[in-house]
Amino acid sequence: MQNSLSGGLGDLRANHFHAGLDIRTGGREGLDVHAAADGYISRIAVFTGGYGNVIFIRHPNGLTTVYGHLRNLNDTLGTYLRQQQYARRTFEIDLRPAPNQFPVRKGDVIAASGNTGGSGGPHLHFEVRDANDNLINPLLYGFQELRDEVPPYFERVALKTMTPTSRINGEYQRVSYAPTRRPDGSYTITQPITASGLVGLEVLAYDKTSGSPYRNGISCLEIRLDGREVFAYNMNSFPNEQTRFMNVHENYEVEQMTGQRYHRGYIADGNILNLYKLQSNASYRGRLPLLDGKPHEVMLTLYDAYDHATRLTFTLLPETPAAGAGNDSTEIPAAGANISEDAPLGQPTATITTDENVLKLTVRNVSATAPPVAKLFTGRSFTEQPASYVRSNQAVYLLDLRQHMPDSVQFGRGVVRTNLKKRIFPGRSEVLVDGTTRLEFSPKTLFDTLHLAMRTLPGGGIEINQPTIPLNDFLLVQHTPTYPIAIDTARTRAYWTSGGRASFLGGVWRNGRIEFKTRSLGQFRLMTDALPPTVEILGATPKGISARIRDDLSGIAEFRALVDGEWVLMQYDYKRALLWSDKLDPDELFEVGAEVLVQVKDRCGNIGSDSTTINEPRPVRKAPAKKRKKR
Repeated sequence: MQNSLSGGLGDLRANHFHAGLDIRTGGREGLDVHAAADGYISRIAVFTGGYGNVIFIRHPNGLTTVYGHLRNLNDTLGTYLRQQQYARRTFEIDLRPAPNQFPVRKGDVIAASGNTGGSGGPHLHFEVRDANDNLINPLLYGFQELRDEVPPYFERVALKTMTPTSRINGEYQRVSYAPTRRPDGSYTITQPITASGLVGLEVLAYDKTSGSPYRNGISCLEIRLDGREVFAYNMNSFPNEQTRFMNVHENYEVEQMTGQRYHRGYIADGNILNLYKLQSNASYRGRLPLLDGKPHEVMLTLYDAYDHATRLTFTLLPETPAAGAGNDSTEIPAAGANISEDAPLGQPTATITTDENVLKLTVRNVSATAPPVAKLFTGRSFTEQPASYVRSNQAVYLLDLRQHMPDSVQFGRGVVRTNLKKRIFPGRSEVLVDGTTRLEFSPKTLFDTLHLAMRTLPGGGIEINQPTIPLNDFLLVQHTPTYPIAIDTARTRAYWTSGGRASFLGGVWRNGRIEFKTRSLGQFRLMTDALPPTVEILGATPKGISARIRDDLSGIAEFRALVDGEWVLMQYDYKRALLWSDKLDPDELFEVGAEVLVQVKDRCGNIGSDSTTINEPRPVRKAPAKKRKKR
């Protein structure tokens, strides 16, 4: 039967590469899921998010196949799972049956497809892993049910200056373009582009399979400069433990600001993935060396898993003094910098942005012929920095943060504070204490060197760099609030905040100081959750119990249901905020009149509950038959 995909191996997802195939089920649940080959069930798990209900099958050749977002398991596996959940009195569970406890043959029905966990709609998530837990593209094994005659396509291409001396259209910037598709299916960029120095290419591109409206990722990207391959990326396999390195494979800053996930056509600092091939000028790590003042031809080729190819070609012209400004430039706000407010008309005013290792100070309302010299202060000492270039009435100063980390910059009589504190290097344990805040970095916290910036927020809280910088592992934060407010430490916890949203981080209070972990940088505030979760029992009959549960701030931590004091397993779908009972013996009925209690605890310890008794189901009333009108 013909089928199609809604996701492929290596698709760029939030904080990870997609680990396998998402096989469409026509918007339905309950389709039979078959074992891909002989083997035995090696793992059964139930997660609130992520895979939801998932089965792992180990095969004699050392491979493991994974089946996720299942609605339910077959009778044998379902009974075993339910027994273990009742024995441990838990909904979430992770089981490792003994080898050959549950043998399977190729084609056996092991489960029914569903929409559990973090699924955005009914489908089957399918993976292939080797003995070292490397994820392998299942399409390499061939599926007659899948057909793909659609080549990948370009949506946008970006060029990015990579050093303080690089320029694109006369400026230090990132510029993106929408390629034009030619009648033969190839692409080009029609706008003239000038560039010099080391320049990085970034690609926003997708693939589709025949019969599917969904955008999938690309399998391979090749970049050639003047006919020589300078960069190639191939996604056929990657280590599962390194999936978070997707955040340095893509341009994470742009993803955080726009939601667009660009593949980098160069290897970013801190990227250790073994997915790339560099054949020409390997020391540039895929960056284009436009160093000779000549035009250069660029060719980008996309491939999907079926080797359909799509090409984009364009020319980069040498920089000239008359080069025009770019379009769609993206600037990343400075890491914790205080941006000066607009000065009165005609007075100099400045902003700071940071871009990996470069600090960019833009001063407006200055003389184009005599821009001020910037003074870079570190404590009481300073160095002077002339303008890197001037555009209209704007002077731009570019500073390599690997050489200087000023705490403030002075231009004329104006001063901009950077809040830069210290360089923190990856692969090391590092501790920084600043005022009432202590930060502890483990060797795995960072992908790349962090130019740490920190400040206290108005009204309380702290800002640590910006959320546009990814973390690999957790950062430990210890913070003593200084504002004169009596804090309910039992219900006050740390939250990561952005754009009016608050994400619970938790924390432990000790002697007036809270300690918490975060895997995101940005702004952190203390918030008090004093309201218990809401619980509403929707139905309680001999056949089953259902309830709706919600929490307004910290989120749901635990739930339980008791019938006449006996624990009952409740299935949970957080997407619908719904609980429903799953009895140990599906044929057993609850006793009419039995007392039902549903309790829910949030992550700050508040408890909400609802109670009722088991009632006889209401008889279904048939609508009276309508009388036919006489003609």
